[in-house]
Amino acid sequence: MTVLRFTPAAALLFLVAAQAQTPTAPTEDRVGFPEGYAGWNLLYVLDRPDNRQIRTVYANEMAASVTDGNQSNYPYGSVVVMETWSALRNAAGEPMLDANGRFQKDPAAMPTIFTMRKGRGFGEAYGPNRTGEWEYVSYTAAKTLATAPSGSFTCANCHLQAGQGKDWVFRAALRIRPGGDPISTGAVPSAIIKNYTYIPGNLTVKAGAKVTFYNDDVVAHTISDDAPEGWTSQQMRAGTGTMTLSFPTPGEFNYHCSIHPNMKAKITAIP
Repeated sequence: MTVLRFTPAAALLFLVAAQAQTPTAPTEDRVGFPEGYAGWNLLYVLDRPDNRQIRTVYANEMAASVTDGNQSNYPYGSVVVMETWSALRNAAGEPMLDANGRFQKDPAAMPTIFTMRKGRGFGEAYGPNRTGEWEYVSYTAAKTLATAPSGSFTCANCHLQAGQGKDWVFRAALRIRPGGDPISTGAVPSAIIKNYTYIPGNLTVKAGAKVTFYNDDVVAHTISDDAPEGWTSQQMRAGTGTMTLSFPTPGEFNYHCSIHPNMKAKITAIP
């Protein structure tokens, strides 16, 4: 086994190198607490099963003015707020769902308010993690900083994944719908559509359950009842479309895609 020993000079060089690798970030809060954000435009509500959070996203008028055709360039002054709240859980630690199958806010918890603002010349301090002209901070419900500007490089690094084509803003397609299509939900999916396939092809649920479909394919699909007098859903947009079905009583529901009729699946509700 090789034992590494640092001389004082080597230890100093190691410390300097480690400090040099620390990502840069702004030192001044130019974002500001988003007063009255709960009364702004609601973009979407996302249930996150991995950390059992409810994420409610709001936009001021400037950010909400962005449409499907210009989401690559949000106007200066745009502010997007993500309020994260712990979900109410049962004794086993699993989220307790409401009547619509959605997470519920834990009344004993308090939210964290993540805020991003776009301003002329913003973002330069992030260096290689720069996401255009956005800067980030987060606040507590008491309006104190939860993530100071100096630590907000983590936010910038995350938003790099949203991409320049969407001006570094996540999930815009959850609420931007050309032609007036319905807004997709952020519910946790019970079934997924992928590669022209309903997954799972045979799903069994308890009577009274709700099943949320998420279209993770590259083309639009529908849910269409096989029965002669059956119904057909609106098209679920590629990559973001969702819909939720209720199964209040036991029985079988056989369905297909009206656009791609060879796509077939079944849901069985048991007592």
